[in-house]
Amino acid sequence: MKNLKAAAPSANDLKGRLEFALRVAKEASTLILRYYQSADLAVERKGDSSPVTEADKGSELLIRERLAESFPDDAILGEEFPDKIGTSGFRWILDPIDGTKSFIHGVPLFGTLIGVEFASRCVIGVCRFPALNEVVYAARGSGAWWQIGDQEPRRARVATTTKLEEATFCTTNVTRWYKIGRGDALDTLLDSVQLGRGWGDCFGHMLIATGRAELMIDPAMNPWDAAALLPIVEEAGGHFVDWNGEATIYNGNGLSVVPGLKDAVLKILKRTFEIDGDNFETLEEFYDEVGRVFVQHPNWGRNLDAFNDLLRNEYGKPMKGYTIHWKNSAKSRRQLGFPETIRQLEAQLKQCHASNRKGVQQDLKQAQAGQGTTVFDWLVAIIKDHGLGGEEADDCVELILE
Repeated sequence: MKNLKAAAPSANDLKGRLEFALRVAKEASTLILRYYQSADLAVERKGDSSPVTEADKGSELLIRERLAESFPDDAILGEEFPDKIGTSGFRWILDPIDGTKSFIHGVPLFGTLIGVEFASRCVIGVCRFPALNEVVYAARGSGAWWQIGDQEPRRARVATTTKLEEATFCTTNVTRWYKIGRGDALDTLLDSVQLGRGWGDCFGHMLIATGRAELMIDPAMNPWDAAALLPIVEEAGGHFVDWNGEATIYNGNGLSVVPGLKDAVLKILKRTFEIDGDNFETLEEFYDEVGRVFVQHPNWGRNLDAFNDLLRNEYGKPMKGYTIHWKNSAKSRRQLGFPETIRQLEAQLKQCHASNRKGVQQDLKQAQAGQGTTVFDWLVAIIKDHGLGGEEADDCVELILE
C-alpha cells in the first residue's frame, strides 16, 4: 500500500467504513441463510482439504462487489478469492463464513468476519452471526458494541476475572492441539479452568469480547480468521494476541483473553525444553542432548551453525516462542570450560580454511591462558541471540539457567 496521506485514519474514514461493513455483513447474512440447513447444500474441498460452499463464495463476491462500488481504492484480502491491490492505505480482510464446518452441519455458531486495516494496523472489526441475528463490532477509539436482533446496541466489555479456576475456556479443534504437539498445554488449561467448552471459531472469541467467557484459544489461524477479532477484543478491554503475546493476526495462532488472565495463560502456552548438564560433559555430548530433546534424529548438523539454525526454526523444531531450561548449568559451565574449549579449538585448527587459521590460533592462545570465552559461553550466546534484545529476537526464545 502506498500514497498514504496520514499516519492514522480520520474519524470520518473509520465511521464511514464501519457503517458500510455493518450494512454489507447484514446483506451477506441474507444470502448465507438461503443455504443454511439446506438438504442439498453442495460442499467442495479446497487444496488444504478444508470445505467451501456456494454460500462462502457467493457472500464474499457480494462484499467485494459492494466494496468496488463504495471504496474502489481500498485493497482486499479474502479467504476465497485472489488479493486486490489498493492505493488508499486501507485493506479489507474478509472471511465470509468463519466456521464453515459448523455452517455445513447446521450449527448456528458461524460468523461473517469483516476486518479493516489501515497502514497494516487493524482498525475496524465486524463479526455478524447470521443464524443468531447478532453482531459484535468495533472501530478504534469508539469502543466495542454488541447488538442482538433489532435491540439497541450495548457496550461489549470483557469480564474482570483474575483466577484461572474461575474461568471458562473455549477452543475450536481439540485434535489440532495434539497434531502440533501441544496436547500438554491443552490438558493443563483444562485442568486449570472452571469450565472448558468447544464453542469455537469466531463465536468463542466474541464470547470473550462480550464477557461470557474468559479465554478462547486457536492453535491455527489465518489473517482473515483474526483481522476482525483483534480490534473488537481490544476495544472491549481484552487482549487478542498470538501465543507469544504479540498483538498480531499474522503468526498463525491466536488467543483472546481477559487482562487478569493473560500472563497466566501465556505461561502455559509457552513450551519448555529441558536440557540437563548431568547428561553431557563435552560439546559432542551436548549435541546428543539437543538431538534427544529437540529433534530426535541424528541428521540435524551437529555443529554450532546447525544449532543456531535449529533455534531459528529448522530441523523440525516447534513454533517460535519457547523456553530452554538448562538444568545443572553450573556443572555445564565447568565441563564446557577452558579444557573443552582448547580441545574444540585444536580440532578446528586442523580443518579450518587458511583464511580463518589466524583467528582460531588467537582464540586458542587465549583459552590456553584461561582467558576469553568458553564453549559454554558460545552456546549461551547463541541461545540468547534468539531472545529478547538479540539479532534473532523474533524467535522469542527464553533461556533459564538453573
